[in-house]
Amino acid sequence: MRHPDDQRTAVDNAPGPAPVSLAVVIPMFREARRIGDTLADVIATLDKKQIPAEIITVDDGSTDDTARVADRVAAEHIKNPARIIYRPLRHEHNRGKGAAVRTGLAAARAPWVLMMDADNSARLEELEKLAARAERTGSALIVGSRAAPDAIVDAAPSRKISGLIFRAALGLLGMGFVRDTQCGFKLYRRDAARLCAEKGAEDGFAFDLEHIGLCRRAGLGVEEVGIRWQHRDGGTVNVFTDGPKMLVQAARIRHRLRAVRPLPAAEQPEARGLVELKPILTPPPTRAPEPARPPAAPVGAAR
Repeated sequence: MRHPDDQRTAVDNAPGPAPVSLAVVIPMFREARRIGDTLADVIATLDKKQIPAEIITVDDGSTDDTARVADRVAAEHIKNPARIIYRPLRHEHNRGKGAAVRTGLAAARAPWVLMMDADNSARLEELEKLAARAERTGSALIVGSRAAPDAIVDAAPSRKISGLIFRAALGLLGMGFVRDTQCGFKLYRRDAARLCAEKGAEDGFAFDLEHIGLCRRAGLGVEEVGIRWQHRDGGTVNVFTDGPKMLVQAARIRHRLRAVRPLPAAEQPEARGLVELKPILTPPPTRAPEPARPPAAPVGAAR
């Protein structure tokens, strides 16, 4: 059900699905200083890999120039709108990151949906690691991780320690589903995206935990992959004030997940038709260099 505060642009109502392989969902709240560089990098990476994609930005009621900056950068950098489609969405009022992500997941038309943070801490270049794991395992939700053994993380020690404390608390609640539930870089198969958009209810920062729990309970499969992640200053999450709130949210999510039942077997085959990942995994075609031609003989020269 659409929230009354949602305002979608006319392009969101365009007839027929777009021929895209990937949707990139970017939730935004007061990100005017960072979203421009992030969008430019996302567009450049999609161009380099020649991935047909839709970029869905969801402005969660920002009071600064976030939406205006995003629109301007998209207009300047998208050179082939037939391959990269920009779809800006907006909440009239701030509802929370979880609500913004659900709006983006619900709007996505691609078989695979990547949710990434507006600060570009994990760049789109990391997508291939997640897609490779999805192809190998058939899982519907691939979680980028800062805590997996193969992760490469550049962050202050205090943030690493707070992450360890939060993970330990989740373990005590019986919700330590993966090493890093909160990393803002996740790849959803379309059926997982729909499930989280329809069944998700957590508007706050703990929404990641809910999505992982929903997919696990539904039997869709969840995998964790280490990624390269670099901390960026300027975020709205405060580990000291938001951390305790997220633990309260986690307890609430645990209670809601008990009512989620595995998907019936009859609903599973559709998912198997959505595992086409070659447009994401295959490198762009390269032209073989033409063989060198011998120099032309001078006119009138003897043969």
